[in-house]
Parts: sequence; structure tokens; C-alpha cells
Amino acid sequence: MTDTTTLTGATLPDGRVRDVVLRHGSVSHLRPAGPAVPACNHVDLRGYLLLPAPVEPHLHLDRALTWEPTGTDPGGRDGATRSWRAWPARYGVADLRRRAHTALLALSANGVTAVRAHVDVGAGAGSPLRAVEILRDLREDLYRILDLQVVAVPSPGLSDRAALDAFAAGANLLGGRPHLAPDPRIETRRLLRLADRAETDLDVHLDDQPDRRVLAVADLARLLRASGFGRRVTASHCAGLGVLRPPALAKVVEAIAASGMGVVGLPSAADTGALRTSRQLVGVRGLPDRRLPARARALVRNARAAADPTCDVRRAGQVPFGGTAPLHALLRAGVPLAAGGDHLRDALHPMGRADAFETAALLAAAGGLTPADAYAAVSTGARAVLGLPAAGPEPGAVADLVAVRAGSLAEALAAPPTDRIVIRHGRVVARATTPRVPAQRGRAGVRVPVGVR
Repeated sequence: MTDTTTLTGATLPDGRVRDVVLRHGSVSHLRPAGPAVPACNHVDLRGYLLLPAPVEPHLHLDRALTWEPTGTDPGGRDGATRSWRAWPARYGVADLRRRAHTALLALSANGVTAVRAHVDVGAGAGSPLRAVEILRDLREDLYRILDLQVVAVPSPGLSDRAALDAFAAGANLLGGRPHLAPDPRIETRRLLRLADRAETDLDVHLDDQPDRRVLAVADLARLLRASGFGRRVTASHCAGLGVLRPPALAKVVEAIAASGMGVVGLPSAADTGALRTSRQLVGVRGLPDRRLPARARALVRNARAAADPTCDVRRAGQVPFGGTAPLHALLRAGVPLAAGGDHLRDALHPMGRADAFETAALLAAAGGLTPADAYAAVSTGARAVLGLPAAGPEPGAVADLVAVRAGSLAEALAAPPTDRIVIRHGRVVARATTPRVPAQRGRAGVRVPVGVR
């Protein structure tokens, strides 16, 4: 394919049908759709919806595709974690490379052109940096089809020096889990200090599990404003925001917006079951805490014990579904918002499909977002959170695009099409089509696919 490619007859998100001219990895211009001209530098997109390519902003790639060998445990999230830690082949080099490579190819085939992968550092036998080194090599091998950002997540108790060694091994960002430390506030400050020393951005897991000691995202927002930390900061999960009453939520969201941090919601997080049940039970008049599921009881205790005296559980039906942050409040405040899959067929999410359209559908169905806002969270919004230049079918944007066989965005989210054409920097890097099944007449004159009787 030459440096100039024309996508003919593409339907844009606003319903217009245009030819889209790509040049040197960017969108050069749009023009009225004309007849398709067979040529090596033309891609016929008649019948396709052309969208910004999706981004996976939060994925535990070192755990991907481990559910079948590890299984799970009936103890909910804690049981799933035990299953993962007990697996003896956790960091086998060949196995990890194979799984990560397979997962990245699946993401690419589904349209993803950028991935941010969180990997544990200091965990497992052998070299504590082997996962970072493997993903560094994959980043170089697969750069033609996607960008790969590697977040080094230090294990509890790992020394500062060992954590910083991850950047020499190939990590791009520093991660962390303050809730696992004896004092989350001290750990958050340590992570900020380490990120500053490494001159790198920070992406931390915050409030993904109830913690009565602190609402970590609010603590981080205050720290950022007070310290003037000048690097990009991302807070992932932030489900603890969902148990705040509206006045307290508004204050915290205002602080998040003022701090400049981005937020990654994870609608398929493993707390889904307890949070779904708590929607029906939390705040019901006269209902004692002991009637709540264990995870919901923990959410209630966390809210009641929080330092902010206005913090309390919200009324029934207002606790967010899926363990993700209250999305509308963040969007209204102008907080950069992304959404990701979190886990891919591991003990915490056995049925992930490596499909951002599925994530967006969850945001629309369970989070109440419009199709446009839901898809933006997995595409343009996610690119902004990851610090990537804007992409999409607009002049001047990076030509990272996905074409799906659908008439509208709502249709594409409701029933994600398998027919997709993935374009990375102006070049087609993946194409999937579903064979059209010929039809024949049934006995009653109804057309049915061949072989179906």
C-alpha cells in the first residue's frame, strides 16, 4: 500500500458518507463519496461505519488467558487472587510471551491500536523484571500494529531501587496499589516521589476495593494540587466514588478535575456481583447491614468510616453497577475519562473477549452513557488519558481507525460486528469478514441459510 490511501464510501459517526483520504499516517481530507475505483490504494468501505480506533487503557497482560490453567476459587475476588498466586507457571518466560502475544493480536484484530498493560514487578520466582522485559520485546515486535505502554506495578514491600530498575528494563510508567500498603497515604506519596525520580507518568489502582482508612482518589487529588506534580497521572477503578452522597461526590469530583488527573473506569471489574446486589439493598429503610452480601457490607463500612463526615452510602439504586466510577459526574466536570477491560480470561474475569466494543456496550447499558460517550471512553477519551495524539476520521487526526459493518454506533455497540477493518497509521493491519451464507427456500417459502432445516 502506498503512502496515500483512500477509504471510499465510509459512513462517518454523524451519518455522512464520505471518501476519506489518508496520507503519511494521518487523515488528509474528506471528500464527497464517489464510485469505488478498484485499485491497490483504495479500500471499499461501503456499508461500513468508520470510527476512531479503540484503545485498551488498562489491562493486566501478564495474567491474560490464564483462567483455564488456574481455575478460580468460590471465595469471590479474594479467591480468584489466591488461585492466581498459587499457579506455579505464573511467570514462565515462554508461556508469558505466548499468552501476551496472543492477547495483543486478538486486541488488534478487534480494532485496538494502543494498549496500556499493568504488570506486577517483584512477584513470582526468578527475575522480578522478566514480565517487563518480555513486554518490552513484544512492544518492539508489534509496533506496526499497536502502541504498547508498560506500567510497572511494584509488589508490596519492593524497595525503591528495585522499582526504579523496571524503567531500565523497559517500563514506560509507574503503577501501584496503595490499598495493599500498611498506610495507603504514605504509599501514595512514595509512588509520587518515585515517579518524579524516574521522570515518568503515574497510573495507580485506587479504591478498587473498599478501604475504610482513606478515599484514595481524593487523597491523591489533594496531593497533586498541593505538590504541583507536573507529570500525567491516571487513577484506575475509583469505584469508591460510587458510595458517596451527591454533596460529597461533587466535592471530590471537583478536586479530581482541578488536579488534572485522568480516570479509567473498569465496568467489567470483579466486584460486579456484590455491587449489583447492593443496588437493591443498600439504604433500604430498616435493612440491617448483616443482610447485605459481604462485599456490599464492606462498601457500607468504608463509606461510614471515611474521614469526610458527609460521606455515606447513597440511596438504593444509586450505587454504580460494575465496580466503576460514577461516570456522568466525571464527564460533567470535564475529567478525562477512559474505560478498559482490566482482565482478559483470567481468574478475575474468565470471559473477557478483548473487545472494546463490549466495554463500551457495558458503559451504555449499565453506566447509562449515550453510545457516543460510551465509545469515546474507549477511543478518543482513552487516547487522551494515555497521552496519545487524537485519532479519527477528521482532517489532521492520526489515521488509527476501525471500520465495522453497521449502520450506526448504537447498532455497533448493541451487536458488535465481526466484520472489521483495522487501520493503523494509515495502513490496514487487520481484516475480518463473516462469510455470507447463501439462502434457500424452506417449505413455507421462508428463506433460510443452507444447512438449516
